[in-house]
Amino acid sequence: MPKSLENTPESLSLDDLKLRPGDRLRVESRSPRSRFASELIGYRRGASVLISAPRAGALAGRIVEGAQVTVRLMAGNRIGAFSTRLSHITTTPYGCWHLEYPATVEVRRIRASARVPVRLQVAVDSQDDDSPLHGTPPCPGLCTDISLQGACIETSRPVGQPGDPLFLTLRMAVAGIDQVLLVPAIVRNLGSEQVAGTRIFRQGSSFRNSRRTGA
Repeated sequence: MPKSLENTPESLSLDDLKLRPGDRLRVESRSPRSRFASELIGYRRGASVLISAPRAGALAGRIVEGAQVTVRLMAGNRIGAFSTRLSHITTTPYGCWHLEYPATVEVRRIRASARVPVRLQVAVDSQDDDSPLHGTPPCPGLCTDISLQGACIETSRPVGQPGDPLFLTLRMAVAGIDQVLLVPAIVRNLGSEQVAGTRIFRQGSSFRNSRRTGA
C-alpha cells in the first residue's frame, strides 16, 4: 500500500527535528508566487535559519528581504512546514538566505501503509493484569479505519494507555465464511471528543500478530 499521512498534525520546534546541513527543502514564495528547491546550511536556535539561495532566475530575483515564505521539509518519518520571513539575502561568497527562526513547525507522521475507512464492530479485552478492563466483560467498540499495521478503535470508555497491550476481537466474512479474528495489539495513542453529548474515546493501535478461527 502507498504511504499516507496521519490526520492529526503536531507542533514541534525546528531543533526537535534534528535536521542536518544539506537536507533538502522546498521554499514557497507568496509574492511572486513560486517554488524553489533549496538546502539547509544551518541554523541557530531562536535566531535564524540559513538556507541556500535559489538558483538565478526571473522569479528568484524578484524576491526581496522582508518577503513571507513557507518552507517544507522531511525529517525521518515526518514531513513538516513552517512560515517565516526572509530577513537577509547574502550573495558573497555564495548565495544564501537568512530566515527568521520559526516559533513552531507543523509536522505530520508518514504511515508505513495507508489506512482504509471502515465501520467494524469489535470487542476489546485487556492483556494487562493491572488494567481496569482486566476481569471485566470485553468493551464493545467500533473500528473506524484499518491498515496492515494498525487500526483506530472508538469506545465509550478508555481501554488503555499508550504502550498497553490489548486483544481486539472482530468477525469478518471471508469467501462467504464467517471468520473470528483475535488480534493482539498495542495502544499507540489516544484521544477523546464530545459527540452529540457523548464522550467518545479513540485509541490508535498497532497489530502484533493475529489468530483466526472459523465461526
